Amino acid sequence: MIREHLRAEILRGHLAPGSEISQAQIAARFGVSRGPIREAFRLLERDGLIEARLNHRARVTGLSVEELEHLYTLRVLNESIALSVSVPLFTRPQLDELDELAELLRHTDQGTFDFDTWDEVHQSFHMLLLAHSGSRMLGSATEWAAHTQRYRRAYAEDAHGFPQGAAEHAVLAQLCRDADSRGAAALLALHLSRAALTLIAQMTPLHDPVLLRAAIRQVVGPDDRR
Repeated sequence: MIREHLRAEILRGHLAPGSEISQAQIAARFGVSRGPIREAFRLLERDGLIEARLNHRARVTGLSVEELEHLYTLRVLNESIALSVSVPLFTRPQLDELDELAELLRHTDQGTFDFDTWDEVHQSFHMLLLAHSGSRMLGSATEWAAHTQRYRRAYAEDAHGFPQGAAEHAVLAQLCRDADSRGAAALLALHLSRAALTLIAQMTPLHDPVLLRAAIRQVVGPDDRR
């Protein structure tokens, strides 16, 4: 429970990258001994979310353009495959839900933008795309998406999400309704890549995302100019 609580605080930005946390403070906060705290810290370090330090302290890991590229490379390759498998199996209620979520996302750049609300809808849409890919794939995809949340929050909040890709959600939903597995997989790869390349450009403009571009070509082919 403590691990999940701290994990959520890190991924949601409540514990900022680089901030220090101590076992003593967390133990006092939750009213437990340091034993469970040590185990929670060990699991968070295994997840790559904290780095252990001396004197029972830890530091929330910083944001890394290399980690971001690796996360999105995994998402592009695996989620595209998972979507292509799911497309023929979508039920009518699932297709209707995709349309509804896409419509909500289309309006995220209007009025007062709230990242948490946008991201919850966004996550629901993307995980529904993978509904028929199996529990192991869904679990991995959920984990990769959760880790990219830190980057989206840090770099997308001021821009109201990714408005340039907002309309693509509706197109993805339509491709699923049309049972176009290949088209849906290619567009999802480009959609995820566009978000990743936007974040990379904001973080480190000179970074060359070789791995990510290779993943794009693997899914959509070298001649797709969309």
